[in-house]
Amino acid sequence: MATAQIAHLETDGETRAFKAHGKAVLGSAGGATFMKGTFEPGWRWSADVAPLAGSTSCQVRHLGYVISGRMHVQLDDGSEAEISAGDVFDLPSGHDAWVVGDEPCVMVDISPEVTRYATGGAPSPQAEDRHIALVRKGYEAFNNGDMDTLAGLFSQDIVQHVPGTSVLAGAHKGIDGVLTHYGHIAELTDGNFRADLIEAHSDGAGHVTAVHQLTGTRNGVTRVSRGSLLFTFVGSKVTDILELSGDIAGDDAFFA
Repeated sequence: MATAQIAHLETDGETRAFKAHGKAVLGSAGGATFMKGTFEPGWRWSADVAPLAGSTSCQVRHLGYVISGRMHVQLDDGSEAEISAGDVFDLPSGHDAWVVGDEPCVMVDISPEVTRYATGGAPSPQAEDRHIALVRKGYEAFNNGDMDTLAGLFSQDIVQHVPGTSVLAGAHKGIDGVLTHYGHIAELTDGNFRADLIEAHSDGAGHVTAVHQLTGTRNGVTRVSRGSLLFTFVGSKVTDILELSGDIAGDDAFFA
């Protein structure tokens, strides 16, 4: 029988003090991990966390919600964004950030990567498993509608297996077959379908499991669900993609 697992964030969590201007508290209960960050006025990642992380920019992806205050984010590519109270955010790795104004910025982060935040354990992009890097590239291309990049990642005899009984189910074979499948998804959702990678795991021998969140709107109904893909690589090419879902019946109904 399953049992409730409860931990108090402030009393049971791990406190990670910044060099100055605030702290982060990491707490876990069963499968839930949260980080609550309190960033005081004057806080800046490059001054207050970089000495702890040992990298020139933050290499942790952040998924979370801003409770109060404002923060400005500058990505390594030069693009910028600002988040404030009430915002839900997905900030990619490779950024600097700083508090805006005289109010502390308080946020909750649920990213799987926050266990490494404000420590020396965040890997550099160069250290990432090469197949995970290719999977990340594929998700980015999919969400940007970049079929040429996707085609370059696939072997000629690739097969993508989609479970269920919907119009999308079945084995889609060859580069053209898989790309046609993606085009069908876009057609059914008026081009608004996204697959956002949450985390990826590799065995170092050509297999990667990617956990993602799917979002799409069809016939006025928006569906948000989670699933995963199991990729098989030969060299640098994907030969097989096995799609897994936690709610096949729900997927079938959405794409009926």
